Amino acid sequence: MGNVEYAWIHIVALLCLCDWSASQLSYSISEEVNKGTVVGNIAKDLNLNVQEIETRDLRIVSSYSKKYFDANFKTGDLYVNERIDREELCPNTIKCTLNLEAILSNPMVLRRIEVAIVDLNDNTPTFVEKSFSLNISESSPTGEHFLLPLALDADTGSNSVKTYRLSPNEYFSLDVQSGGEHSASAELVVLKALDREKQAVIKLSLAAVDGGKPPNTGTVEINVNVLDVNDNTFLYKCVTLSESCKSFLIHRNI
Repeated sequence: MGNVEYAWIHIVALLCLCDWSASQLSYSISEEVNKGTVVGNIAKDLNLNVQEIETRDLRIVSSYSKKYFDANFKTGDLYVNERIDREELCPNTIKCTLNLEAILSNPMVLRRIEVAIVDLNDNTPTFVEKSFSLNISESSPTGEHFLLPLALDADTGSNSVKTYRLSPNEYFSLDVQSGGEHSASAELVVLKALDREKQAVIKLSLAAVDGGKPPNTGTVEINVNVLDVNDNTFLYKCVTLSESCKSFLIHRNI
């Protein structure tokens, strides 16, 4: 008899001997809580008294490499046995649940357990670079949009990046697009005509703000390089090619 056939026979036999219940026990717990934190009273939820969970050898099993939860035989509580980092267990997902099984003997009973891991606002929005350069022509019309870098936040849902803020200035405003359950994004909008001759580089600060209470904020420096256009005419004639005149012509590339 092959290994596959033997495995199936073993599973069928186990199910026949078990009192299998399709109902599921559901709990929720915040990430990063202390070890020993009580999730719920599993003895009560299994309709057992405390003595029974020991005599019937209650076991909490899962497919995870760590034993995140265990049962207290003295109280009947299901408790946190290992540090739980939601971002490590469920990266880039809105919902995070750990699936377990409670197994009892004499008679054998299997009950499914689902533990929802609640996200904490334990991460700050960050930008890949500390500063970002943006080249914008001084001929750009008011209302023109320019993409800005996105902030990264390991937290999800309501704790992800929800808005951006721009430092006060006279040349630009900010257009923020809501991401719903996902992170928001932002674009720089030209508010006033640029003039390289007056200001060649405009320094701004962009802040990403998440939805936590209180919110966490990450910032990046935005350096806007105003690109020149040939909008100035030669205002005087060089009657003689003096040294100062030559220097001016070379500097202006005329």
